[in-house]
Order: sequence, then C-alpha cells, then structure tokens
Amino acid sequence: MNSTESERNEETRLVKDLLVKQNRLLGRTLIHMDHFLFLHKSISRLNLDDIRQALIDKLPDILSIKYFSLFLFDKSKRLLTLSCHNHPGWTQEVQIPMAASHVMNDAILQGRYILEPDFKKSKYFKGKSNPLFKNNFFLCLPLMIENEVLGILNLNETRKGGFSVNDLDFVLNVTEFVSLSLSNALLYRKTELLSVTDGLTSLVNHQQMQQVLKSEFERSRRYTQELSLVMMDMDHFKRVNDTYGHQVGDEVLIALGEVITSVCRSNDTGARYGGEEFCLILPQTSLENARNIAERIREQMHERVFQTDRGEFQITLSCGVAQLDLERMTQPADLVHVADRALYRAKEGGRDRTVLGGVDDLS
Repeated sequence: MNSTESERNEETRLVKDLLVKQNRLLGRTLIHMDHFLFLHKSISRLNLDDIRQALIDKLPDILSIKYFSLFLFDKSKRLLTLSCHNHPGWTQEVQIPMAASHVMNDAILQGRYILEPDFKKSKYFKGKSNPLFKNNFFLCLPLMIENEVLGILNLNETRKGGFSVNDLDFVLNVTEFVSLSLSNALLYRKTELLSVTDGLTSLVNHQQMQQVLKSEFERSRRYTQELSLVMMDMDHFKRVNDTYGHQVGDEVLIALGEVITSVCRSNDTGARYGGEEFCLILPQTSLENARNIAERIREQMHERVFQTDRGEFQITLSCGVAQLDLERMTQPADLVHVADRALYRAKEGGRDRTVLGGVDDLS
C-alpha cells in the first residue's frame, strides 16, 4: 500500500469515527452522511481547487451554518489570502496582513478558536460591517497541522439559531479533517511547483525550460510567428563567490531572478539555465524587441549595489540574443546555439553588453 492510499484510508477511518461521534453527541440522523462522504471524496484528490469547491458545496450543510470564509496563511509574509467562501455577491480577491485582522491575528497567535455569540458586541467589532464578517454568531478557527497554522476558517450565523458545546466539538473535529486534507493538497502543489522551478530564484529550471522552449519553437514554426531567446551570464561571478562568499553569491542570483520576473510579460518564460547562466524565452518577439528587453535587465542589474561586510559591489551581465529563422532552424537547439554564440562574443568583446546572433552562427 503506497502512502497516498494509506492517507486516504486513514481519512476514511476518521470520517467514519466523526460520523459516529456526530450522531452520539448531536443526535443527528444519517441524512448528513452523503454530504460528509462527498466532502471526504472531493478533498482527498490532492487538488486545491476541488477542495475549495467541495467546501462551498457541502460545508454549510455539514456544519449547519449560513456563511463561511477560508483564508490561507503565509507565515513568511504574515499574510492572509482569501481562498474560498460562500458569501453572496462577493467576488473580490482579498489579501489581509495578519496584524490588520485582530480576530484572525489572535486566533493564529493563540493557536485556538475564537467564538463570539454576537460579533457586533465583541471587542473585534470596529464599528462598521464587513461583507466577510457577519455581525451575529461568529467562529474563527485556525487550521493547524502539528502546531503550524495553514489558514483560518471563519463561520458565520448558525441555521438553527443556537450553538452548543456539542456543536463546537463536532466543528473542531471536522476542522481537523479539513486541515489534514488541506495540508496534503498544499504539499502536493508545492511538490509539483518544485519539480519545475529553481529553488533559489523561483524561475523555471533547466528541464522545464527545455520543455517550454520546445513547445514555443513548434508553435512558432506552425503558425509562422516570431520567437526570440536571450541567454544571460553574470560577469566574473566566481570572483563574487571567492571574495564575498557563496551566501552573497546566492543573493546576487536571487536579485537577477527578481529582475527577470519583473520584466517578463505574461507569455514570457524566465529560467535559470545553470549556475550563473539564465535565459528568457520570448514568444511573438522580434530580435530588436528582445534586445531591448535584454538591455533592460542588464541595466537594472548594473544599477544594483550589493552591500556586504566586506564593502559594496556591483555586478554586470553579458547577453546574447537570437531569433527563430523559419528556414534555417529546424530544432530548438539551433536557437540556443545561436544565442549562446552571441553570448560568447559578448564575453569576448569586453562583457557588460548585449550582442545579437544570426544564422551565420549555425555554421
């Protein structure tokens, strides 16, 4: 039995235990079983979108509440992002700094739920209504796995008019189940992301870059569209590592990744090609426009000043640019070769410059 099957079996056992406990404590009939099993099936798919939709479809019925909202928590940024909800008419994207929401901030810091029978009379009410925080019954629950907060689940307004200790006990058990499934989905998404991205710069990695380039190369040839490629290499990067240490070297690599990301348009792809070498795949882009993009990146990096305990320094880039030639280039490696040859000439010509490649480089 693999780990995924084991996790699902454990979740199934948990569901059955919760159903037994539900009926014992609350005296509810098994009419809710189909809702609960549907929720279990949907959120065991390791797909965050499936989990969101299942919660919207079934959570209010299972918990006998009218409204809910689920926020995911980014611990490093101390930021709460609205993931899903069932509040009517609310379509806006919401990101809230942790400290800006006193009730969710307290729930995270204390690691426990906050229950307000009348939110409008609580210390958290600031004098005006919030579409995501109704003014009557309000329950704020941190979603946790091993003392780590994944997010916040907010529940508003019970359907039956009251809320007992037994109700709360059932909600807390369901919350544990949701937290487990949410944790699995987030881990799965992270694993998928790591498989195609460079862990240091967050750009796509070499393997994924090759896949993207192949796809864009074939598409550009099929539809007779422009395609350009920029190859970039940091000048004297070894000297940075030797002088200031590899940690500072990593900071420089991260900085270049940030610059490339800021310059990329929606259909461009920035990648770490290897070491201190980067590339930029530019669909529907002429050679001249690709040169301009490369120059923007080169100039922005040149303007950056890196501060260290051994003094400050700046870094320069050499860039080679190539454009798809529909007649002479038959495979993605041809485009890479031309850009790489242009990069070599930029290095030989004195570095800190952008050089255009041509089909003559294929010979």
